[in-house]
Amino acid sequence: MIQKFIKHQNNWTLIGLLATLLILMVVFTISSPYFLTPKNFLNIGQAISIRGIIAIGLTMAMITGGLDLSIAAIAAAAGMIAAALINGKVDGNVAAMVGLLGAGVLGSINGVIIVRFRISPLIATLGTLLFFRGLAYVISGGNNIVIGVDTWSFLGRGFVFGIPVSLIFFIVLIILSYLFMRYTVIGNYIYAIGGNSQACRNAGIKVDRLRFITYIITAVLAGLGGLVLMSQSGTAVPIALSGAELDIIAAVVLGGISLSGGRGSLFGTFLGVLIIGIVNNGLILSEVQIYWQMVARGLILIVAVTLDSFRKGGGYR
Repeated sequence: MIQKFIKHQNNWTLIGLLATLLILMVVFTISSPYFLTPKNFLNIGQAISIRGIIAIGLTMAMITGGLDLSIAAIAAAAGMIAAALINGKVDGNVAAMVGLLGAGVLGSINGVIIVRFRISPLIATLGTLLFFRGLAYVISGGNNIVIGVDTWSFLGRGFVFGIPVSLIFFIVLIILSYLFMRYTVIGNYIYAIGGNSQACRNAGIKVDRLRFITYIITAVLAGLGGLVLMSQSGTAVPIALSGAELDIIAAVVLGGISLSGGRGSLFGTFLGVLIIGIVNNGLILSEVQIYWQMVARGLILIVAVTLDSFRKGGGYR
């Protein structure tokens, strides 16, 4: 009975997201003649790929009942590590692997603080956000690292049959992640942990180990997002994606992932990321001033959290 109720709620959430998507497309098509064009949709796809890749990992962490505010800082640090190695004449693929390894190490730090020392994910990752962002500055000495737009550019600037490689990568990753969460035992355990961690412990599930692993996965995917950004721009910037963690959290929660864990799907996350991307793109094409764009993003975050509260049947008490 409970599972049917949750499934019913999720279905209504997805229907609401699709309706919102349609309304936004109609509004921005009316407000700008450049919106409803194939080129613009490819631009939107390329723009959302970075935040989308990072959102996949955050979705897994939040389904367990966790949270990671340090994702953008990890992305910046991973890009810095890879760029520094590339400028040191290290092969780009090797540099990228080292960058992802570094991101995994940062994720394990989050995991230890949260799982081992039982610190609130909100407080823990707020602290590591500053720590990891500082590391990005330390690695570069406070400067940008330029590798050039032609160096290791395929991931961020390449196209296959006219479609950005970064968008293809994002779509493949989200499909594989969806299948993993939907059809594997570990994926079902991740949902179960978010639903009732104590019951999972009583059933013999290694709750702490799985939570620890999800923080590493989240960090590695954040690192991958940082590598895509570095590849797109040809530059690693220590302040890269600063503030993007709020957009990503808004997209994930808007997509139906509960802040308390145990509910939501990666398809919903995809729709949430797409909605955020269309809003950002549409506001720019409609020549809305930058501070009003900030207001719009803030309202989206408030709406996302409010919807999550309604889905849970309550609010702050």
